[in-house]
Amino acid sequence: MKHFLQILGATALFLIVLASCEEYYRPDIEESPRILVIESHVTNDPAQNFVRLSKTRNYYSTSPIEWISGAKVELVGLDWKTITAREESAGYYSFLGTPVSGNKYKLRVVYLKDTYESEYVTMPPLPTIDSLYTRHEVEKEYRVNAYNVPELFNVPGQQIYIGAPVTPQLEYYRFSYRAIIQWVYNPFTVDDPASTLIRPPRGPNYVRPNPEDTSYHVLYGWNSFEDTDLFNLASPKEFSGSKVIVDHEIVSLAYNSYQYLDSTVQDPRHWILILDQYGITRESYDFHEQINRQFSAEGSLFDPVLTQVKGNMRCMNDPSKIALGFFDMNSYRQYRYFLNIGVNENGPVILRKLNHYYDIPIPGFKKDEPPFFWELNF
Repeated sequence: MKHFLQILGATALFLIVLASCEEYYRPDIEESPRILVIESHVTNDPAQNFVRLSKTRNYYSTSPIEWISGAKVELVGLDWKTITAREESAGYYSFLGTPVSGNKYKLRVVYLKDTYESEYVTMPPLPTIDSLYTRHEVEKEYRVNAYNVPELFNVPGQQIYIGAPVTPQLEYYRFSYRAIIQWVYNPFTVDDPASTLIRPPRGPNYVRPNPEDTSYHVLYGWNSFEDTDLFNLASPKEFSGSKVIVDHEIVSLAYNSYQYLDSTVQDPRHWILILDQYGITRESYDFHEQINRQFSAEGSLFDPVLTQVKGNMRCMNDPSKIALGFFDMNSYRQYRYFLNIGVNENGPVILRKLNHYYDIPIPGFKKDEPPFFWELNF
């Protein structure tokens, strides 16, 4: 969970740094007992289901994470039927069965002489979105200029939004995305002087993307970008009584696609958007919202502190023992789209839903012909 649970287990809530004559004060912090960390992610997709077990580290520790092997991990249904997990590697457990939407489960972890359990959690129904659409917007973005000074720039592009339904059984969502830009390198063509895109200059002797290959090939490549910031959460507006979620932001894509590429010789084509949607409980929404507030805190006296983020695992045989973690039971669905956002706000946007779900590597390229998942502009 973005290593948050490891951070949560540190005994120090803050570090006081005093600068004087280039000397820094490093306070002595009392070491605390190592605490069990239970990180879980359980959905209706077997490929995503796992539990990771580890122990916390103290604040100044540089030792590697201590992963917990030999534990018994299982999902327990209301009918006491269990789905057992298998330890795939040190501290990593995957389940041999798949939970069902609408059923209630609790997570049980038995380690040494202790048994840790969550409350029963109902897996929400499968999520859906009503629509995905784009809108021209200008983002504000800080970049380092030629003098290595941060400068605020306007970045025009298309903001991608979704709409989703709200029902008594499912009101809360979490989203993640992977945006894939396709590019082509053609050594037999030259720059188009009529291009309206902001393109880095290149001369006739530019370097090929693969300098070890001295022969000439047309390369069809792709780069991937994923959300790595705060959790993208969606819920009904408070006091609105609305039965839908509208204008929920997913990602902004700039018209100047060259900024997403690794080389000036790559010509950008179009986008493939992979959108993961999770139906989550109110408790999961609150938990991830607390983490968001913690990661976006700016250091004021009234910022949330780590201990305000509460998990839902407890030791059944010894309530005095603490386990850090949250049993997260989500329903899951994936959507894929092709996007041609154009080069400016006056051009048309081409958007279509994709019905095939190929396994696309994170980056790469293929010589002389497009890869099997390549999407064309029609």
